[in-house]
Amino acid sequence: MTHRPGSAIPSMSRWFGIRRLYEPRFQQRVLLLLLIVVAGYYGVWSIVQWLALTPAALRFDFVNYFAGAQAAAHGSDIYDAFKRGWGTQAWVVAYIYPPFFAEALAPLTPLGLLAAARVWLVLVQVAFLAALMLLLRINPELSRAGRRLFLVAAFAFMPVYLNFKFQQVATLWLLLLTALLWAALRRRDGIGGVLLALAASLKVSPLFFIPMLARLGRWRMAITGSVLLVVLTAITIVLAPQSWEFFTVVLPRIGLGTANWDNGSIDGLVSRIAELAPGLFGAGTQSVAKLVIALSAAGVIGFTIWCGRSGGDPAWTLRLSAAALVCALLIASSVTWQHHLVLLWFLLLQMLRRERALALTRPARRSPSAPAEFAA
Repeated sequence: MTHRPGSAIPSMSRWFGIRRLYEPRFQQRVLLLLLIVVAGYYGVWSIVQWLALTPAALRFDFVNYFAGAQAAAHGSDIYDAFKRGWGTQAWVVAYIYPPFFAEALAPLTPLGLLAAARVWLVLVQVAFLAALMLLLRINPELSRAGRRLFLVAAFAFMPVYLNFKFQQVATLWLLLLTALLWAALRRRDGIGGVLLALAASLKVSPLFFIPMLARLGRWRMAITGSVLLVVLTAITIVLAPQSWEFFTVVLPRIGLGTANWDNGSIDGLVSRIAELAPGLFGAGTQSVAKLVIALSAAGVIGFTIWCGRSGGDPAWTLRLSAAALVCALLIASSVTWQHHLVLLWFLLLQMLRRERALALTRPARRSPSAPAEFAA
């Protein structure tokens, strides 16, 4: 095709193959096809993993969960392996989670390692699917295409598969935080307090949702969650001897993070610099690194919580504040492995929802060649 000087270059949107992508119905069909393919792969992969599960595949994480659960079931020291192994390979061969998690898994110990792992794998799979459905439920403004795009991305996200490969707890954490957001949006302060206490008993990071809720004026939920967390922690300490050492021994040590290159947090970056250049600040390199880590965590998390304030649309403010806090926790956590990025679905869904709202409120800014808005 020749182009005469002075004439406009034909837009690519007029090409047949490209033009179809601008048609809402065709967009819907493409997304539906992608969803079927990706969800089918996810389903087959999950079934194969469950059927082919072996003790060797459990050596990274679940074996540590199971060891902690066995110690809790027999009334022995949950953190004995951690205390004996610290400084060698404690990050991969010892139970390092709050005592409540070990107590919750204790009923699975009579099944044996492999059978317990199969049950656990089903639980985390169900938790992931339930979290996705609940996220869509609390964001009803999304168009049909937006929901399909979200599900396609979720089922294709590599950290999701890493979470299941290592039998991690991140999807259960995602479900609890999503349910907490659902309860907060519906003013179910009692239910929200219970969910907050459970989430903070599995991982320490959700503890920062308490000041976030207080900042947004949700004092009743924040206080309820705090009280229930204290009660739950006290009960688990009574049930599991020496589990109080999680706060006095385990947390102070793992709070310094690890220099492992898979650790994607600020903590990991600073730890790697300190390890590669131990003489950077002379004898005080480690002290400077600890100070930088502490200030970074306080700055990132504190600034995120402070930016959340009541006013405007309460529902949107609450959703955005929760999504921002989850991202801040991933950035400032002592350890952020790739499977922890499953929690980014909090932010992704808010971005899709916000884009939808902007497109609907500013239709005049769209040029004739811009893609048509996804059909509702």
